[in-house]
Amino acid sequence: MRIIIVGAGPAGVTAAETLRTFDRAAEVVMLSAEPYPPYSPPAMADHFLTGSTSHLWRADDWPKRFGVEYRMGVAVAGLEAESHRLRTQAGELLEYDKLVIATGSRLYAPLEGNDLPGIYNFKSLTAAEELVGRVRSGEARTALIVGAGFIGVEIAVLLRKLGLEVTMLEMLGQVMPRVLDPETAGYVEGVLRGMGVELRLGAKGKSFIGNGRADGVLIEDGETLHADVLIASTGVRPNIDWLEGSGLEVGWGVRVDDRLRTTAPDVFASGDVVEAADRLTGERSVNAIFPNAVAQGTVVGLNLAGHEVRTEGTDRMNSLKHLGVPVVVAGLKDGDEVLRRRRNGGMRTLFLKDGRLVGFQMVGEVAAAGVFRSLMNRRQDVRAFKDRLLQPTFGQGTVAWGAISGKM
Repeated sequence: MRIIIVGAGPAGVTAAETLRTFDRAAEVVMLSAEPYPPYSPPAMADHFLTGSTSHLWRADDWPKRFGVEYRMGVAVAGLEAESHRLRTQAGELLEYDKLVIATGSRLYAPLEGNDLPGIYNFKSLTAAEELVGRVRSGEARTALIVGAGFIGVEIAVLLRKLGLEVTMLEMLGQVMPRVLDPETAGYVEGVLRGMGVELRLGAKGKSFIGNGRADGVLIEDGETLHADVLIASTGVRPNIDWLEGSGLEVGWGVRVDDRLRTTAPDVFASGDVVEAADRLTGERSVNAIFPNAVAQGTVVGLNLAGHEVRTEGTDRMNSLKHLGVPVVVAGLKDGDEVLRRRRNGGMRTLFLKDGRLVGFQMVGEVAAAGVFRSLMNRRQDVRAFKDRLLQPTFGQGTVAWGAISGKM
């Protein structure tokens, strides 16, 4: 059996490793559009700040150890699902018995001029290395980041620590508007301003501008902002353009069932490219985070090996660790009841709906995040011990278990 995995991110790599735990005989080919061994974009900040190689999360000998034919610099251009063939951008046709689509996501920058050279992102190691190289050479002293989501904030912190003057442009009135409620966002904004980051909130970028190379952004109110380097952090979209005409059902991403099978025979999908059921809401969505990619890769690998394994849906969870104060966010950002406590410079916010925890936001005090995530995923009714959830000791082993089991 010949299995082709398109994509060398966490979803594709985990699928290959899981398969190999049970099946050493199948031929496994992995295609990567980039000229690198498998790496993790979330770990790139550590690499640039400390020199850590943790972003290269698999060693150079990984393909040999796991019996994978690893082909770097091979981008796919199309899928002929009925005939079980892939077409590469170089025109090569590759036949498969089973296929895993793990092509991840790409930057989405809905501004005019987004094709100008000189617009950077942190989705690609190549682009990130070029940007940091310009910073370290002294060529760049100012940076303008368009978009203040989780990735944008991480980039802002990194560039400030590397010595740049940083301005963030966000069209909505707060940072991380998709995942933070206004109060928690206000706390994070205070930390960013304390680091020297200039925040331009409620300002919508209209277009990137520059003579042959981007050097500024035109705001819709007519103001122009300039910087030595421009970073687009306006969100991502699944890498599915190459699937046009394949016959696969796609929406925001590749649609899959609870075994991560697509609508085409013998074709699975996992990671940022997938549109799947949200664990909390049951609605189809794209939750493009590292833990989901690993979990889905595991399920795909098990199913390729002949096990009948189902997913429980995708999670919403993010964290910031370079801000100077840890931040962990999970689930929804609203509910019919909100519990909040500030203590020792930190903040804990919980969102309840029908007596169940549906989301939490923790700044500073994050030790209980695992307990809260368990309560949320189990759909535990917390009304009997709701008043204990904000106590500093909740989440410390026996305290949490005692409350949950009704022994306190």
